[in-house]
Amino acid sequence: MAEMKSRLLLGLASMAMVAGCYGSDDALSEGEGEGAGVSASVVSELTVGGHYCPTRGEIAGRTIPSDNTYYITTFGGGVDTQRMACTGIADGRWMYIADSWRFGCRARVRVTNPRTGRWCVAQVADVGPNICVERAAGRPIIDASPVITRELFGRSSAGWSERIAVRAELVPSTTPLGCAEGTAAPSMTPAMTAPVASCFSGTYGREMAGRTCLQSRFDSEWYQCTGRGWTLDRGIPSRRSGPAGACSAMISLR
Repeated sequence: MAEMKSRLLLGLASMAMVAGCYGSDDALSEGEGEGAGVSASVVSELTVGGHYCPTRGEIAGRTIPSDNTYYITTFGGGVDTQRMACTGIADGRWMYIADSWRFGCRARVRVTNPRTGRWCVAQVADVGPNICVERAAGRPIIDASPVITRELFGRSSAGWSERIAVRAELVPSTTPLGCAEGTAAPSMTPAMTAPVASCFSGTYGREMAGRTCLQSRFDSEWYQCTGRGWTLDRGIPSRRSGPAGACSAMISLR
Protein backbone atom coordinates (compact mmCIF):
# COMPACT_ATOMS: atom_id res chain seq x y z
CA MET A 1 0.00 0.00 0.00
CA ALA A 2 2.81 2.44 0.83
CA GLU A 3 4.34 1.92 -2.61
CA MET A 4 0.99 2.54 -4.32
CA LYS A 5 0.47 5.71 -2.29
CA SER A 6 3.94 7.02 -3.16
CA ARG A 7 3.26 6.51 -6.86
CA LEU A 8 -0.08 8.34 -6.55
CA LEU A 9 1.71 11.17 -4.81
CA LEU A 10 4.36 11.48 -7.50
CA GLY A 11 1.70 11.37 -10.18
CA LEU A 12 -0.19 14.18 -8.50
CA ALA A 13 2.92 16.23 -7.84
CA SER A 14 4.21 15.78 -11.39
CA MET A 15 0.95 17.19 -12.77
CA ALA A 16 2.23 20.53 -11.47
CA MET A 17 5.24 20.10 -13.76
CA VAL A 18 3.77 18.95 -17.07
CA ALA A 19 4.57 22.30 -18.66
CA GLY A 20 8.19 21.11 -18.64
CA CYS A 21 10.44 18.46 -17.19
CA TYR A 22 11.15 20.50 -14.10
CA GLY A 23 8.12 22.76 -14.15
CA SER A 24 6.55 24.52 -11.21
CA ASP A 25 7.23 23.74 -7.58
CA ASP A 26 3.81 25.01 -6.52
CA ALA A 27 1.73 22.72 -4.32
CA LEU A 28 -1.35 21.17 -5.91
CA SER A 29 -4.71 22.57 -4.99
CA GLU A 30 -7.84 20.50 -4.60
CA GLY A 31 -9.28 19.16 -7.84
CA GLU A 32 -6.20 19.68 -10.05
CA GLY A 33 -4.67 17.16 -12.42
CA GLU A 34 -5.46 13.49 -12.77
CA GLY A 35 -6.01 13.20 -9.02
CA ALA A 36 -9.10 15.43 -9.00
CA GLY A 37 -10.93 14.99 -5.75
CA VAL A 38 -7.78 14.31 -3.71
CA SER A 39 -6.82 17.47 -1.84
CA ALA A 40 -3.25 18.67 -1.42
CA SER A 41 -3.70 18.54 2.34
CA VAL A 42 -4.42 14.81 2.16
CA VAL A 43 -1.59 14.15 -0.27
CA SER A 44 0.88 16.07 1.88
CA GLU A 45 0.29 13.66 4.75
CA LEU A 46 1.44 10.61 2.78
CA THR A 47 4.55 8.84 4.00
CA VAL A 48 6.55 5.84 2.81
CA GLY A 49 8.43 3.78 5.37
CA GLY A 50 7.98 6.60 7.87
CA HIS A 51 9.45 9.20 5.49
CA TYR A 52 7.39 12.27 4.54
CA CYS A 53 6.59 12.62 0.81
CA PRO A 54 6.91 16.28 -0.27
CA THR A 55 4.75 17.86 -2.99
CA ARG A 56 6.99 20.87 -3.59
CA GLY A 57 10.71 21.66 -3.63
CA GLU A 58 12.96 18.61 -3.76
CA ILE A 59 10.29 16.03 -4.58
CA ALA A 60 12.67 13.72 -6.48
CA GLY A 61 16.26 12.55 -6.18
CA ARG A 62 19.22 14.08 -8.04
CA THR A 63 22.13 12.13 -6.55
CA ILE A 64 24.05 9.71 -8.80
CA PRO A 65 25.76 7.06 -6.65
CA SER A 66 29.48 6.58 -7.22
CA ASP A 67 29.01 2.89 -8.08
CA ASN A 68 25.98 3.57 -10.34
CA THR A 69 23.92 1.11 -8.25
CA TYR A 70 20.22 1.70 -7.63
CA TYR A 71 17.13 -0.24 -6.59
CA ILE A 72 14.54 -0.73 -9.31
CA THR A 73 10.79 -0.16 -8.99
CA THR A 74 8.03 -0.24 -11.61
CA PHE A 75 5.13 1.98 -12.66
CA GLY A 76 2.64 2.20 -15.50
CA GLY A 77 0.23 -0.12 -17.28
CA GLY A 78 -3.29 -1.23 -16.42
CA VAL A 79 -4.97 1.05 -13.88
CA ASP A 80 -1.59 2.78 -13.37
CA THR A 81 -1.46 4.04 -16.99
CA GLN A 82 -0.67 7.77 -16.92
CA ARG A 83 0.72 10.66 -18.93
CA MET A 84 4.37 11.38 -18.14
CA ALA A 85 6.01 14.76 -17.57
CA CYS A 86 8.71 14.55 -20.26
CA THR A 87 7.14 12.46 -23.02
CA GLY A 88 4.76 9.61 -23.72
CA ILE A 89 2.33 7.47 -21.77
CA ALA A 90 3.32 5.08 -18.98
CA ASP A 91 1.38 2.12 -20.33
CA GLY A 92 3.92 -0.56 -19.40
CA ARG A 93 4.57 -1.42 -23.06
CA TRP A 94 7.83 0.35 -23.90
CA MET A 95 11.28 1.09 -22.49
CA TYR A 96 10.85 4.12 -20.24
CA ILE A 97 12.06 5.20 -16.81
CA ALA A 98 11.43 8.21 -14.57
CA ASP A 99 14.43 9.99 -12.94
CA SER A 100 14.44 13.13 -15.10
CA TRP A 101 15.89 15.20 -12.26
CA ARG A 102 18.84 12.82 -12.19
CA PHE A 103 19.50 12.20 -15.91
CA GLY A 104 17.45 14.79 -17.80
CA CYS A 105 14.32 14.48 -19.93
CA ARG A 106 14.58 12.14 -22.94
CA ALA A 107 18.07 10.96 -22.03
CA ARG A 108 18.90 7.32 -22.76
CA VAL A 109 19.96 5.17 -19.80
CA ARG A 110 21.31 1.61 -19.77
CA VAL A 111 19.84 -0.42 -16.90
CA THR A 112 21.73 -3.66 -16.13
CA ASN A 113 21.04 -6.72 -13.99
CA PRO A 114 24.45 -7.00 -12.27
CA ARG A 115 24.03 -10.74 -11.67
CA THR A 116 23.42 -11.74 -15.30
CA GLY A 117 24.88 -8.86 -17.30
CA ARG A 118 21.65 -8.52 -19.29
CA TRP A 119 20.78 -4.88 -19.97
CA CYS A 120 18.05 -2.65 -21.36
CA VAL A 121 18.33 0.85 -22.79
CA ALA A 122 15.39 3.05 -21.73
CA GLN A 123 14.30 6.63 -22.31
CA VAL A 124 13.83 9.07 -19.44
CA ALA A 125 10.17 10.09 -19.68
CA ASP A 126 9.02 11.26 -16.27
CA VAL A 127 9.81 12.89 -12.94
CA GLY A 128 10.24 10.64 -9.94
CA PRO A 129 10.11 8.61 -7.91
CA ASN A 130 9.24 10.77 -4.93
CA ILE A 131 12.25 11.35 -2.67
CA CYS A 132 10.43 9.65 0.22
CA VAL A 133 10.71 6.31 -1.62
CA GLU A 134 14.49 6.65 -1.94
CA ARG A 135 14.80 7.56 1.73
CA ALA A 136 12.71 4.56 2.73
CA ALA A 137 14.75 2.23 0.52
CA GLY A 138 18.08 3.68 1.65
CA ARG A 139 19.36 4.01 -1.91
CA PRO A 140 18.57 5.97 -5.10
CA ILE A 141 15.89 4.33 -7.24
CA ILE A 142 15.27 3.73 -10.94
CA ASP A 143 11.49 3.80 -11.48
CA ALA A 144 10.91 1.79 -14.66
CA SER A 145 8.45 0.27 -17.08
CA PRO A 146 7.33 -3.29 -16.22
CA VAL A 147 8.81 -4.29 -19.59
CA ILE A 148 12.28 -3.68 -18.17
CA THR A 149 11.86 -5.81 -15.04
CA ARG A 150 10.38 -8.62 -17.15
CA GLU A 151 13.42 -8.50 -19.43
CA LEU A 152 15.97 -8.30 -16.63
CA PHE A 153 14.38 -10.29 -13.80
CA GLY A 154 11.45 -12.22 -15.29
CA ARG A 155 8.87 -10.30 -13.26
CA SER A 156 6.35 -7.61 -14.15
CA SER A 157 6.56 -5.54 -10.97
CA ALA A 158 9.04 -4.46 -8.32
CA GLY A 159 8.69 -2.36 -5.17
CA TRP A 160 11.20 -0.40 -3.13
CA SER A 161 10.99 -2.76 -0.14
CA GLU A 162 12.25 -5.65 -2.30
CA ARG A 163 15.54 -3.77 -2.87
CA ILE A 164 16.33 -5.29 -6.27
CA ALA A 165 19.69 -3.86 -7.35
CA VAL A 166 20.52 -2.63 -10.86
CA ARG A 167 23.28 -0.54 -12.43
CA ALA A 168 22.20 2.50 -14.44
CA GLU A 169 24.39 4.66 -16.69
CA LEU A 170 23.83 7.30 -19.33
CA VAL A 171 24.43 6.20 -22.94
CA PRO A 172 24.47 8.29 -26.15
CA SER A 173 21.07 9.74 -27.08
CA THR A 174 21.22 7.90 -30.39
CA THR A 175 21.36 4.47 -28.69
CA PRO A 176 18.33 2.38 -29.74
CA LEU A 177 15.84 1.34 -27.07
CA GLY A 178 15.93 -2.37 -26.36
CA CYS A 179 17.53 -5.19 -24.38
CA ALA A 180 20.45 -7.55 -24.96
CA GLU A 181 23.26 -9.48 -23.29
CA GLY A 182 27.01 -9.28 -23.65
CA THR A 183 28.70 -6.18 -25.08
CA ALA A 184 26.78 -3.17 -23.87
CA ALA A 185 26.14 0.19 -25.46
CA PRO A 186 28.97 2.63 -24.58
CA SER A 187 28.51 4.57 -21.37
CA MET A 188 28.50 8.35 -21.21
CA THR A 189 28.51 8.51 -17.42
CA PRO A 190 30.95 11.32 -16.61
CA ALA A 191 33.91 10.70 -14.36
CA MET A 192 33.50 11.98 -10.82
CA THR A 193 36.68 14.01 -11.28
CA ALA A 194 35.42 15.71 -14.47
CA PRO A 195 35.22 19.49 -14.10
CA VAL A 196 31.75 20.66 -13.06
CA ALA A 197 30.60 24.25 -12.68
CA SER A 198 27.95 23.70 -10.03
CA CYS A 199 25.30 21.43 -8.50
CA PHE A 200 21.90 22.54 -7.24
CA SER A 201 21.46 22.06 -3.49
CA GLY A 202 17.99 21.31 -2.15
CA THR A 203 19.34 21.92 1.35
CA TYR A 204 20.24 25.55 0.60
CA GLY A 205 18.01 26.20 -2.43
CA ARG A 206 20.79 27.43 -4.73
CA GLU A 207 23.65 26.31 -6.97
CA MET A 208 26.89 25.29 -5.24
CA ALA A 209 30.33 25.46 -6.83
CA GLY A 210 32.00 22.33 -8.14
CA ARG A 211 33.77 20.19 -5.48
CA THR A 212 31.67 21.79 -2.70
CA CYS A 213 31.22 19.35 0.20
CA LEU A 214 28.06 19.66 2.25
CA GLN A 215 25.91 17.82 4.74
CA SER A 216 22.37 17.30 3.48
CA ARG A 217 19.47 18.25 5.72
CA PHE A 218 17.44 15.45 4.12
CA ASP A 219 19.54 12.55 5.46
CA SER A 220 22.45 14.26 7.33
CA GLU A 221 24.93 12.48 5.00
CA TRP A 222 27.92 14.21 3.38
CA TYR A 223 28.05 14.77 -0.40
CA GLN A 224 30.43 16.38 -2.86
CA CYS A 225 29.49 18.18 -6.08
CA THR A 226 31.23 16.06 -8.75
CA GLY A 227 31.02 15.45 -12.48
CA ARG A 228 28.20 13.01 -11.68
CA GLY A 229 26.24 15.39 -9.47
CA TRP A 230 26.01 15.09 -5.68
CA THR A 231 28.05 12.02 -4.74
CA LEU A 232 27.78 10.42 -1.29
CA ASP A 233 31.04 10.04 0.65
CA ARG A 234 30.90 9.52 4.42
CA GLY A 235 34.64 10.15 4.75
CA ILE A 236 34.43 13.80 3.71
CA PRO A 237 34.41 15.32 7.24
CA SER A 238 37.65 13.60 8.26
CA ARG A 239 39.53 14.03 4.95
CA ARG A 240 38.09 17.36 3.83
CA SER A 241 38.02 15.86 0.36
CA GLY A 242 35.70 13.65 -1.70
CA PRO A 243 35.57 11.66 -4.94
CA ALA A 244 36.41 14.77 -7.00
CA GLY A 245 39.32 15.83 -4.78
CA ALA A 246 39.77 18.50 -2.13
CA CYS A 247 36.58 20.25 -1.09
CA SER A 248 36.26 23.76 -2.51
CA ALA A 249 34.02 24.51 0.50
CA MET A 250 32.86 22.59 3.58
CA ILE A 251 29.29 23.24 4.70
CA SER A 252 27.95 21.52 7.80
CA LEU A 253 24.44 21.51 9.27
CA ARG A 254 25.88 22.68 12.57
